Amino acid sequence: MSDRQNLLRNSLRGNAAFSTLSGLAFVLGADAVAGAIGLGDARILTVTGVQLLGFAALLVYLASRATLHLPTAMLIVWADLAWVVGTIPVVALDVLNRTGSIGAVAIADGVLLFAVLQYLGVRRIRGERAVAAAS
Repeated sequence: MSDRQNLLRNSLRGNAAFSTLSGLAFVLGADAVAGAIGLGDARILTVTGVQLLGFAALLVYLASRATLHLPTAMLIVWADLAWVVGTIPVVALDVLNRTGSIGAVAIADGVLLFAVLQYLGVRRIRGERAVAAAS
C-alpha cells in the first residue's frame, strides 16, 4: 500500500516546500516584495507568509503519517483550489502591477499543479482501498 501513497505523500511534501519558500519570502522580504509587485501594504504579505508557514507545517505533518488521512488531504486540495480561484479577482481587478499579476498567476499555476497531483494521489489510494475491501 505504501507505493500507492507515494504520489500523495510526495505531492504534499512538494506543496510544503513551495509553501515554506513562499512564506519565508513573504515574511522576510515583505517590504521589497510589496514594492516589486505594486502592493501598497506589506503587512498583507507578512500575514499571508505566516499563514503559508503554518499551512506548510500541516502538510509536513500530514505527509509524515504512516497512513495518510484522505479527508484531510481532500481539504488541502480544496484549500489549494481556493487559492487559485482567489487569484482571479486579484489579477482581474489590477490589484497588483504587471510584475505582481504575472507572479500571482505563476504561483497559482504551481498551486493548481499540487492540487491536481494531490487529488490524483487521493484517488489512487481510494481505488486501492476499494479493491482491498472487495477481496
